[in-house]
Amino acid sequence: MRALYEKIPLGPGESFCYRNFRVPRFEMPWHFHPECELTLIVRGRGMRYVGDSIERFEDGDLVLLGSNLPHYWWKDAGDGRRAHSIVIQFEAGVIGGLLTGLPEVAAISRLVSLSGRGLKFSGPAAAQAGREMIRMAERTGWRRLCLLIEIFGSLAEAPAECRPLASAGYAPVLDARDGKRLGAVCKYVNDMYAESIRHVHAARLAGLSPAAFSRFFHKRMGKTFEAYVIEVRIGHACRRLIEEDATVAEIAYATGFNNLSNFNRRFRKLKGLPPQEYRRGYQAPD
Repeated sequence: MRALYEKIPLGPGESFCYRNFRVPRFEMPWHFHPECELTLIVRGRGMRYVGDSIERFEDGDLVLLGSNLPHYWWKDAGDGRRAHSIVIQFEAGVIGGLLTGLPEVAAISRLVSLSGRGLKFSGPAAAQAGREMIRMAERTGWRRLCLLIEIFGSLAEAPAECRPLASAGYAPVLDARDGKRLGAVCKYVNDMYAESIRHVHAARLAGLSPAAFSRFFHKRMGKTFEAYVIEVRIGHACRRLIEEDATVAEIAYATGFNNLSNFNRRFRKLKGLPPQEYRRGYQAPD
């Protein structure tokens, strides 16, 4: 894969990139790069797209992305806070090559090799890694590299606290033009999820005929455009169920569904339980 959507800036004497972003919103569109990436959301909430995975993210979200895995973070418009993320980007060889043949750290190389689908971390290991990523801002040179190895060591020691994101069958085949097309379509769906989303308009944004767009989207995303729209809408419905007192019906209509029974059926299929039970799971006990 030759095309790069993000040119990873390495400073003099650096083998990996450490960046702190404090911005009103995450502005990088749907993109990929040959470097692996460890991303911590220090502050922010919204929707996270990794390959064909669509999930909500909150403060403390920590994911490891493999080489050339497309990704995109979309911050909720209702989150008035400035977004803060820490991103570490590195070639797989920086970790794997540096530690090749050392049995004490074989688990770290294995963790990086498993990141092709993206890995979501949770629990104490993720919390500890997040604290170390923040502390890394104070380090330079070999001290920063040692802390990077320490972070990956902590994550590798807790395999039960991570799970893959993209599906096992997801195999991105992207070039520069593909990424721009998908980025435009993703933005359209995110901006218009509560309204009528037209397949023909998405095709026009991608510069394709409707039939060609259907084939293109399914091949690149592993699902139909219609299924993708449903997942985005359900994701926004989840946030509203957690944060708002509106009825399930009101939320269904506010997220683009014009039929309550259809919303309930789609929600149960994607989340494994009805909306009311999902909301109760986030309510504080009496």
